Amino acid sequence: MNPGATPDDMVAVRLWADNERLISTSQRDLLSIDDLVEQLKKEKGPSESADFVVSLADRLVWRMSDTVDTLEDQIAELEEQVLSEEGTTLRFDLATLRRQTIALRRYLAPERDAVSSLMNERVSWLHDVHRMRLREVSDRLIRHIEDIDAVRERAAVTQEELISRASDQQNKRMYVLSIVAAVFLPLSFLTGLLGINVGGIPGSENPTAFLPVILFLTVTVLCQILLFKWKKWL
Repeated sequence: MNPGATPDDMVAVRLWADNERLISTSQRDLLSIDDLVEQLKKEKGPSESADFVVSLADRLVWRMSDTVDTLEDQIAELEEQVLSEEGTTLRFDLATLRRQTIALRRYLAPERDAVSSLMNERVSWLHDVHRMRLREVSDRLIRHIEDIDAVRERAAVTQEELISRASDQQNKRMYVLSIVAAVFLPLSFLTGLLGINVGGIPGSENPTAFLPVILFLTVTVLCQILLFKWKKWL
C-alpha cells in the first residue's frame, strides 16, 4: 500500500501490450510499478513485454500478501475481543473490516479473470515459461481471494455473535425488570387501596396499624419470591 493508504484504497491497472511496446497511463503512484521502474533504471528489470506483464502481475499479487495477512490478524483479534469488551467499538471495527474485504475482492476478482484469460489466450509473444509463471501468480491470487472470503465470513459470524450477545443482555435486563414489576404490582395495589380517601379504611383510627400493614406487605413479598422459585422463574 502507499503510505497512509487503507487496504480498500485500490488502484486499477489497465495495460495495452504487444511484443514491442507497452502503453498505460497513471494518475496515482503505484508501488508495484515503481518497483519495476527502479529495476529498469538499474538494468535489472524485464527485457521484453511478456516479462514486464508477468512481473507486474507477480508484484501486484505479492504486495497483496501483507494486506491479506493483516486482515486475518484483525479478524482473529476481533474474535477474541467480542466476548470480553463492549460492542459499540467492535461493531464499527467489524463493519469496517467487512467493507474493506468487499472492496478488495471487487478488485482481485477481475484481476484473477484477467490473469486466467492471459494464460489461455494464444498470444504469440507469451511463451510457455511466461504462462507457467502466470499460473503461479493465479494460484496465489486465488488463495488470497479465498482468504479474503474467509475473513468476510468470519466477520459476519462474529458480528452475528456480537448481536446475539447484545440481545441476550437486553433480554436479561428485561427479565429482571419484569420480576421487579411483578413483585411490586400487588404491593402497589394494596397500598393504593389503603390510601383512598373514603371512610371505613381498616386501621385508619388505630395509631399502631402501620406496623401490621408493613408486616403483611413483607409476608406478601416473601410469598411471591417463594412462588417464583417454585415456578423456577428465579
